[in-house]
Amino acid sequence: MSIMEYTRDVPEIPFFKKFSFPKLSLDILHKKPDKIIGLDVGVHSSKVVELEYTEGKAILKTYGELASAAYLKEKEGIGGGFLRFVESDIVELIKNILHESGVTAKHAVVSLPASSSFITNITLPRVQPSEIEQAIPYEARKYIPIPISEVILDWEVIEKANQETVEVVIVAVPYEVIEKFKRVAEAANIVPLALEVESFSMVRSLAGQDSTPLAIVSIGFQESILAIVDKTRLRTAHHFTRGSEELTRALEKGLSISHERAETVKHEAGLSERIEEREITSILAPFLETFFSEIERFISIYNRKAERKVQKVILTGGGSNLKGIVELAVSKFGIEVTKGNPFSRIVTPSFMQPMLREIGPSFSVAAGLALREIGNK
Repeated sequence: MSIMEYTRDVPEIPFFKKFSFPKLSLDILHKKPDKIIGLDVGVHSSKVVELEYTEGKAILKTYGELASAAYLKEKEGIGGGFLRFVESDIVELIKNILHESGVTAKHAVVSLPASSSFITNITLPRVQPSEIEQAIPYEARKYIPIPISEVILDWEVIEKANQETVEVVIVAVPYEVIEKFKRVAEAANIVPLALEVESFSMVRSLAGQDSTPLAIVSIGFQESILAIVDKTRLRTAHHFTRGSEELTRALEKGLSISHERAETVKHEAGLSERIEEREITSILAPFLETFFSEIERFISIYNRKAERKVQKVILTGGGSNLKGIVELAVSKFGIEVTKGNPFSRIVTPSFMQPMLREIGPSFSVAAGLALREIGNK
């Protein structure tokens, strides 16, 4: 993507791949660091992946996950996702997950919650790139709910819609969010190489070099994301304010059990076919079927406009670890469905691979963040 500034100087932190640092900050980055942290801070849990780059290969050094609830308590209303919380609490969370995971690197690529950004597609007349550059800020006003002077805009022409028009993906991130992140990074003693919207990180770790048109469905605890990819490029993304926590609440109410017990039942039974667990399945299945119907609707809208239809669905996020969810998704979508493995592009010990495949869906964003720099070295 090529970044186009609007109304302000380039900030010190890039959040897309080709976003350049200002000249004054380049001195410490003439040589890219050999170790990179991918840091995915979430409201429910936070994940970190540390990679070392050797001869063009990304080698897993360490990884870790930490429950966020004990740290993120007081909200201050700036940004979405974890950015809603008090800065000192976020800093403590980051310091602890890095310490507990044994991370030694200082340079990090950090996730930006989808709820703190705006991603939309627009169609423009097919004109010269310079004219598109001039048109974007004005067109973006129609889709972005805050003043354009308060955001950083990025966009990419992703395809020629027809002979007369082109399709453009626009991404906007509020300056307020960037500034808060900068303060958090400094206090947590990490050196930020970039901020990246989590949708792009998932595409990198799960789609890789697969040119197949596919849909990535990330089921988080409170929020979910649909990202449609073709020829390894993000074509469109949708954010949903619902996640696997809905399943926990449904079990809590339906079975008259505590929240903690409901979480345990959800993970142990899932969509079980056992007779003694059918009541659990009868509670969970309707919620998932409704969610998948919503996803299917967006895929159908995309398929009606696209030349190449979605051929595969990749499930990721912690909610995708629910037993039986792949089979339910296959019956709903009628195409190939798999669970994502973000460690497939990373060199790992063979004895760890079965375990990494199992936990992989929870680390799709963190791994994608750390893999970002492999193309920049």
